[in-house]
Amino acid sequence: MGAFLVWSLVVFAGLLVVPAVSHTNATTTFSLMASSMAFVCMAIAQFMAARPPFIEPLFGGLDRVYHFHRKIGISVLGLILVHYFLTPDFKGLSLTSGLNQLAASAGKYAFYGLSALLVLSIVKIIPKTKIEIPYHLWRYTHRFIGLLFVLVAFHQMFIKRPYDGTALLAVYLNAFAALGILSYAYTQLLPWLRTRSYEVFEVTRHDGATIISARPIGRALKAKPGQFGFLRVLKNGLREPHPFTIAGIEADGVVRFAIKPLGDYTRALREKIAIGDRLKLEGGYGRFNHRRGAKKQIWLAGGIGVTPFLAMARHLRGDEGQDIHMVYCVRDRNEAIGLETFEAQAAKLGNFSFVLHDSATDGRLDAAKLAAGSAIDPGDADLWFCGPPPLREAIVKGLKELGKKPRRVEFEQFQFR
Repeated sequence: MGAFLVWSLVVFAGLLVVPAVSHTNATTTFSLMASSMAFVCMAIAQFMAARPPFIEPLFGGLDRVYHFHRKIGISVLGLILVHYFLTPDFKGLSLTSGLNQLAASAGKYAFYGLSALLVLSIVKIIPKTKIEIPYHLWRYTHRFIGLLFVLVAFHQMFIKRPYDGTALLAVYLNAFAALGILSYAYTQLLPWLRTRSYEVFEVTRHDGATIISARPIGRALKAKPGQFGFLRVLKNGLREPHPFTIAGIEADGVVRFAIKPLGDYTRALREKIAIGDRLKLEGGYGRFNHRRGAKKQIWLAGGIGVTPFLAMARHLRGDEGQDIHMVYCVRDRNEAIGLETFEAQAAKLGNFSFVLHDSATDGRLDAAKLAAGSAIDPGDADLWFCGPPPLREAIVKGLKELGKKPRRVEFEQFQFR
């Protein structure tokens, strides 16, 4: 639904070009179609970056929003290249010669800047090397795209063009200019408008993860079990916000995160985080919540992917009207976190069962083992998955081959770039 709406708005911009420049040649028409569509794409991308809550249901969660955001970036790059190489014939209106020249320069510099930043955003690893572009560099440079959008907005508003300012196309593009600029301004205020202050009161460095517990200072975070939030620590080297699933949230606002040290930031977090540190949290985001699912569900967690299930299991009461079987797959039992919660809930509730799959002793988990050890037939249930994508792909493929394809497979995509 969300993707259809966005592409409709983009294509409509291209269609509006045709009557507005009908007196020009085909090259000009195609060039302005590409630039108008690229401009609308950029404005929508700025709007999506502001993370308005109502767009999550349209795309199925903020993770899907960001993946679609990346597709928009690829589209913008292609469209601005078309506009650049198909030189339009601007025998039209000009507000003033000075503004026209300034707008032309703004467009040129914005083109070079956007091309570089969009390539940097799209390419995660430099081709034919193992050099990965650091997340903090990507995030820092990504912020300049909003400034370049302002230059593009100035360019499209004041450049010499073959239609006047009263044309429907001009009104349409000006509306998206306002949307994009206001959205960019709002994203710069997000750290003050949408975040909540917390204080760390407990840190446990478990073999499998760093478990951080924090209490609110003032207003508490609003999040549902299974959702994620953006976390940053007000401490040198840890101020960069990163998305993490909330492993637990209590009625009094206390939150817990279980974070595995997989990268530079998470390793630094494990080393530096301490009791008394102040956090800034934003959320909750995502639609990974079992209450949206069927009456029969299989929860499959791989490694640190256990965090949303830990939050959801804590809140099970037995009256959900759902039968849930959970499988927690770890490389070694020592890496498992939250076992006491899962085992206690399985012992207490009639609608929840739990199995720990220790790969060190039980071997690699596959579809046959999952189906044989499950209290619920996978073919009659939803599969809720969080963990490494290769494990999900192998399990889903294997279940399909066994004739036990789940009715629905629910998962989140945490690669936001």
